[in-house]
Amino acid sequence: MLGNAIRRSQGWAPPDGRLWSAVSDLRRFLFGNRARKVLAVWMSIWIFLEIVNLVRGNAHDKVVAYSLFICAGSTVAVWTYRDVLAGWFRKWGASSRTKFIVIGSLGAAFAEYVFWQMENLYGITGVAANPNLAIDLLVTMPWYIMMTALLWKVQTRYKYGFTELFVLGGIYELGADGIVGSIMGGTFSAITIPSLVALIPFFALVYSVMVIPCSAIMKDEIDAIRNTRPAVKGNRHLFAMLPWLGLIPYFIVAFLMSMA
Repeated sequence: MLGNAIRRSQGWAPPDGRLWSAVSDLRRFLFGNRARKVLAVWMSIWIFLEIVNLVRGNAHDKVVAYSLFICAGSTVAVWTYRDVLAGWFRKWGASSRTKFIVIGSLGAAFAEYVFWQMENLYGITGVAANPNLAIDLLVTMPWYIMMTALLWKVQTRYKYGFTELFVLGGIYELGADGIVGSIMGGTFSAITIPSLVALIPFFALVYSVMVIPCSAIMKDEIDAIRNTRPAVKGNRHLFAMLPWLGLIPYFIVAFLMSMA
């Protein structure tokens, strides 16, 4: 997530050294420039609210809060050991694109499992996509796989920093759980999108476990492929919205449901 180039695996390193490096990366991610400081404040507000929910919230609030912190914490853990994980994946003979999609999809499945499991622990429903994990994954994984495949295309065309990728993850979830989810739930209105924009840091913390591990572990391969291609012109920020194309089938279903 947090800003450094991937280092080649050099074997075992003391855990405290890795943790200190991750903390240093996190500091640069949050305070590297003015824009990042604004993001840090924006994100800190949501983190504070979720901490309050852990203490004083109802079961629904606690499920969301615990799930968010588990997903975000898992992203930091993967980042801390990204060089080791990158070394493991280099031994796999699959194509770089396939590895990227597999890592991203596993992160997505993990996030869905976390929300589903926390629902079970608190005995509620309505947070995860479906109370049945198999149905949950059947519904959500096509989007996550398409999103990850299109994100590979995005990153092998233009270079994006990990801060940008972190924010993009939040924007992707704004489209999925935010816009599509609200249309399916019958709650979409004129104020939905402005309200959801305020949630981008919240969404980003959850989606970080989907977009950051695959991008960090496969960074060397992504850079190598992009650098072998001719320079391209165009709006890199607009092109970064390419993964939203994976939501088209869901938008169609949501529209049909709203018309029924």
